[in-house]
Amino acid sequence: MSLLEESKPKTQAFWVTLALSVYAVLTLGSMASMSIGIGILLVGLLIAMKPAGLFHAIRAEFKRPATRLYLFLTLALTLACAVSLIFAMIHPLSYNGKIPHVEFLKDMGKAWYFFWPLILVPALRVLSAEQRKTVLKSWLGAFTVLSAIGIIQYFTGWPRPQPIPGHAPYYHATLFLGHHLSVASIFIFPFFVALDLLRTRYFSRKFLLLAVVLGLLALFATYSRMLWIALPVGIFLWFLWILPRRWIIVGLISFSVGIFGLSQLNFIKNRMETSMGITERTTLWKINVEFFKARPWTGAGWHHNLELSGFYQEQTAVPGQVIFSGHAHSNFFEVIGSLGIFGLACWLAWSFYVVALPFRYRNTAEGWFARGMVCAWIVFQLNGLTQVNFWESKVIHSMMWMVSWALLWASENDERIKPVIFAEPATAPGPAAGGEA
Repeated sequence: MSLLEESKPKTQAFWVTLALSVYAVLTLGSMASMSIGIGILLVGLLIAMKPAGLFHAIRAEFKRPATRLYLFLTLALTLACAVSLIFAMIHPLSYNGKIPHVEFLKDMGKAWYFFWPLILVPALRVLSAEQRKTVLKSWLGAFTVLSAIGIIQYFTGWPRPQPIPGHAPYYHATLFLGHHLSVASIFIFPFFVALDLLRTRYFSRKFLLLAVVLGLLALFATYSRMLWIALPVGIFLWFLWILPRRWIIVGLISFSVGIFGLSQLNFIKNRMETSMGITERTTLWKINVEFFKARPWTGAGWHHNLELSGFYQEQTAVPGQVIFSGHAHSNFFEVIGSLGIFGLACWLAWSFYVVALPFRYRNTAEGWFARGMVCAWIVFQLNGLTQVNFWESKVIHSMMWMVSWALLWASENDERIKPVIFAEPATAPGPAAGGEA
């Protein structure tokens, strides 16, 4: 083999590593930066793999059992969304003489995000162990820096002030994501990855510890009540998972005492006891239950429960009444209100699979941060009890990033490939970069 031929896989892996690293970093920024990240990744893959090579790599993913099951569940969920929109067009709900305005192709546009792992997994597969670690370091490094900015934002409002009602002069940690609840849903993933990687020796412990501490403070600074409940649950589950059995009782008591102590702090008690936003949320939950009763199988139409909630309230509103309309502020009520029973079954199956997949590989050589991923998904779903984080475009990028790693672990474990990610160089160096794609 000539030197030119030998350099091709190295050059290919370099471009893919660079493109994936940039993409991973930009998923923690604004919606605009995420779109730029998509473009950079696609360009990088086309340069490195050529269109024919990328097509071949994507086609190969369809042959992998875990990916096929993921695609089946994703297609089912997509079909549920499509069916709900079709019925919303031909047999719409009507309130106050108004019906939803359905534009099928435009409304279905967001569904493509759930197929994005077909690009991300082949890209990760090209890389060697060290190159994948480089991608993770870039992502976690950006998470650490942004977490520090979030802490600064909590005290100063910079770079984008969003005052916390009733807690002046402090501000929500929104970073560049526009809303504190977006941060609460996105930053849990790198937080738990960094936390779980502390168990390994493949990254600097000081770096990971800094990421965990700053990330925890930044998540707290979002001032999301549900996150304040959900995050300790996830951390507690992670500790129970890694502690020796003889320490579990001690850990349980210590954790309970710590949480109780924190809950007695005045500003935390005030935040947890405030009723602001509760009435509005429960009203929207009840309205979406009404949509479900009216259209039990297909719902009101994917995302069109948002506009219908306003029409519904107009029927009984008194002059001058302020109507709080919008999405259901709960994944569960959002799904039953907009997609009905069929959509609920598909959503539950999809959600269960993306948790079960990393759980299956929690003790394998491939899934080194699988436990952290499982805990992050649990916190994500708990957050979703009072917000619609599942369908938010900014959040979906992080969701698909996690799904892609889990699908990668599944294929490498099932094919009996030597451990690639975080493998010990002396015992398991992993396949050469570019060997499969």
